[in-house]
Amino acid sequence: MTATLLAVSIVDAEPPLHEQVADALRAGADLIELRVDRIGDVAAVEELLRQPHDQPFIVTVRCAAEGGAWGGGERERLRVIERLASLAPGYVDVEAAVARRPAIGGNRLILSHHDLAATPADPGAVLDRLAGRGADVIKAAFTAADALDALRVLDALRQRAGRSRTIALAMGEAGLVSRVLARKFGAFLTFAAPRPGSASAPGQITVSELRQRYRWNTIGRATRLFGVIGWPVAHSRGPQLHNAALAAADLDGVYLPMPVKPSYADLATFLDYVSAEPWRDLRGLSVTIPHKEHVARWLARRGDTLSPLAARCGAVNTLVRTPGGRWRGANTDALGVLAALENAAEPAAGELRGVAVDVLGAGGVARAAVAALVDRGCTVTIYNRSPERAARLADELGCRCLPWERRADGAGRVLINCTSVGMTPHTARTPMPRRRLAPPLVVFDTVYTPRQTRLLREAAAAGCTTIDGETLFVAQAAAQFSLWHDRPAPVGAMRAALDAPHG
Repeated sequence: MTATLLAVSIVDAEPPLHEQVADALRAGADLIELRVDRIGDVAAVEELLRQPHDQPFIVTVRCAAEGGAWGGGERERLRVIERLASLAPGYVDVEAAVARRPAIGGNRLILSHHDLAATPADPGAVLDRLAGRGADVIKAAFTAADALDALRVLDALRQRAGRSRTIALAMGEAGLVSRVLARKFGAFLTFAAPRPGSASAPGQITVSELRQRYRWNTIGRATRLFGVIGWPVAHSRGPQLHNAALAAADLDGVYLPMPVKPSYADLATFLDYVSAEPWRDLRGLSVTIPHKEHVARWLARRGDTLSPLAARCGAVNTLVRTPGGRWRGANTDALGVLAALENAAEPAAGELRGVAVDVLGAGGVARAAVAALVDRGCTVTIYNRSPERAARLADELGCRCLPWERRADGAGRVLINCTSVGMTPHTARTPMPRRRLAPPLVVFDTVYTPRQTRLLREAAAAGCTTIDGETLFVAQAAAQFSLWHDRPAPVGAMRAALDAPHG
């Protein structure tokens, strides 16, 4: 079967169309979709199609009912499609629901369906219905509520591989996995935007991001899948870091954000689904808020294994698929906390035993930090906005807790923020009043977006030693990489990826 094509969608009349086409081809497009309904200038599209061109175009005049911007009548829209089709663009996209199919001459017909509300229970049934309508290419685009929807669309695509030219995509932020893995599962093409802010559909990423971050040209049937699950995950820089590491190590894999709704039931449904079929090649997952404790519970239900530290934490941030198809849970957050503290100027390496540590928060990262620190012999005090949760964690791990309102009165030598306070977009917030920040306090903020939180800026200005969240993030990610790939992580490439622009 031929390789999946990369189509770049042009949606603006300016810059001039021929310049946009040239830019898209230089960026790696195999063909160009002209979204005439969004471009608006039909005459400019006609002029472009009259020029000699080596690559095919897709002409699309999308109706509003299926996500388009066409503002005129239906008869006029069909006449425009036929007029542009007479210029032999190569492909013409027509909705399956159209009352009268326009004449498209010798072009190839893409028969499309767009669900702007949801992903149906059986997306494959939609593809089967389209396949019986006499088109050269069938296309279905659904709206994904979460990563499970996107994977179900990919499963439907896989089932049609070799039977027809098929485009199957999940729209929205949660649908990214369906766009990036289109090549692995045999799609006819996938779509990308020419630049930020010029997407033709929700969730469409740029051609440069698809080719560079996700290494589009290297994806094939044997590509292994890794990713991060949480709710939300759009802010995660895991894809930036782990895809750079995969490239540096020359490994055939791709790492993707996979939003999974916040309840335990949603998490269990997702993991049960992805565990059922080995052909997805899902080999490892990072786990973030709010699923770290959910995953530990899910593994216990299945009788799968946890590392001793993950078992003690009751939280998992890393899942590893074993050769037998089972899962192993680990907690590399705990290892990262210790490594970050031991590498700081104060306390010096090997001097953590007996150190008093104040921990803000009682979630997954806090659990990992407290478990690791208590095991190392530190005296830990937990402060959390929910006192009941803090008390449970303190009882489980053998430390004490105090009310959140007393956090500025703590006397610990180390302060670790394990809450999300100060994370993008709420960067003006801080979890600790400034009066608590004075030497010789070591202030460690596990938030890594932004790198320099308000807490760290104020601590540094007060003369405290500071440790940023990127230090923890790289340390725990390097440990994840080693667990997944059984080799040392390319830490230099990981750090360089975090220093690169995010987006």
